[in-house]
Amino acid sequence: MGPNIRNIEGFGGVEFQNITNIHPFALAAVLLLGIMMLTVPRRWSVLPMIVIACFISSVQKITVAGMDFNLLRIMVLFGMTRLILRKEYVNFQWRPLDTAVVLWTASSMLIYSLQQGTTSAFVNRLGFGFDAFGMYFLFRCLIRQWADVDRIIQGFIYISIPLALFFILENRTGRNLFSVFGGVPEITVIRSGRLRCQGAFSHPIIAGCFWASLVPLIGAYWRKSSTSGVMAVLGLMSSLLIVVCCSSSTPVMGVGAALIGAGFFLFRRHMQLVRWSIFLLLVGLHMVMKAPVWHLISRVSAVGGSTSYFRYMLIDSAISNFNEWAVLGTRSTAHWFWGAQDLCNQYVYEGAKGGFLTLCCFVGIIIFGFRKVGRLCRSYRHDRYRLWLSWALGVSLLVHCCVFIGVSYFGQAWLLWYLLLAMIGSLPEREPAVSALRRRTVTVVKKRRKKPSPCYLSKGELYAAS
Repeated sequence: MGPNIRNIEGFGGVEFQNITNIHPFALAAVLLLGIMMLTVPRRWSVLPMIVIACFISSVQKITVAGMDFNLLRIMVLFGMTRLILRKEYVNFQWRPLDTAVVLWTASSMLIYSLQQGTTSAFVNRLGFGFDAFGMYFLFRCLIRQWADVDRIIQGFIYISIPLALFFILENRTGRNLFSVFGGVPEITVIRSGRLRCQGAFSHPIIAGCFWASLVPLIGAYWRKSSTSGVMAVLGLMSSLLIVVCCSSSTPVMGVGAALIGAGFFLFRRHMQLVRWSIFLLLVGLHMVMKAPVWHLISRVSAVGGSTSYFRYMLIDSAISNFNEWAVLGTRSTAHWFWGAQDLCNQYVYEGAKGGFLTLCCFVGIIIFGFRKVGRLCRSYRHDRYRLWLSWALGVSLLVHCCVFIGVSYFGQAWLLWYLLLAMIGSLPEREPAVSALRRRTVTVVKKRRKKPSPCYLSKGELYAAS
């Protein structure tokens, strides 16, 4: 294992903490994209934040009174301004998933602050809370219907094509052009003879997981129309190229999870049986194996030089030391085994930093997310495209759950996590009554026109007939 590249929720390491680090191009970009976020139609308003996340390093930030405002946080401020000026928060409806996100964020902020007992820890959790509440509820207010999700997927496809070219260039030359912003190495890191490209992302694994989790959504967009099919193919090719250039096992396993999740679409009516079968299989393996069932993680490796055994040791040590972190987490895990301070497992990270309560709240978010996806699939079982897209949202959530075993999120990865949760939470489970009435009205008109002597109904008669 290499050194711990992560400093709690820091971006780029300690050398960029508590100082303003802003490139003139990055400053111009955030101002331009911020103005775009204020002025473009709502269905495109998320796109400027995605551009910032994919093309500008996270260490670009402005520090005010010891508080770091990276470019994504600045874009959140632009987004909040938009919500207030346009009153786009008016139709917001509270959902169970919102409650889960609030409880998880509040628990993490409170318990970690009590655990550390320092002002810096409290300021750190304020930044975490700003990201969680700011991004999640901003996206919840901006995303209202299926067309908004379509535009977001289109935006990712448009961005993936030029970004894949940058990753191919980095793979061919070993030079990262985004290093001009700082926070990423100029010379691409090599492991086991493979270049680990990362572009503007905080780490190669983060870059790979970011685009691996988008594969299901881009793939589902193929079902929309013939034109969208061509775009989806280009987006899939670009996303997979980025994953390959990252040369990390975790994103590759994420793509594998996406393929498995897509395959289960055939068994969507029997998912309860599938879930119980998987659970009983794991219990059976745990009983017959000499090692615990989570030891299977140590045998998973898609890329040379993978540290899958380290991931197994981290999980095993967390279970063995449950009493140490259950209440208020633990200040350090370095004594568990050599290198254990690198918490490259989101579930272990949640427990170590926020105790068992925070871990349960985090798992609760995942449960509520899958439950909402299930309701969406049942509601739109007669609409082929929306059924596929609903299932793709669940598969994308599954990819995140799988990659959480191999990485704990930081940097740009949080944006995609909050965006996915917001899309799942915002989509209506049933079509609005107006749309359904309009379809029935059109059906009545068509039937009337098929008669030999057409008659024209008044508006009152038309509504009565529908």
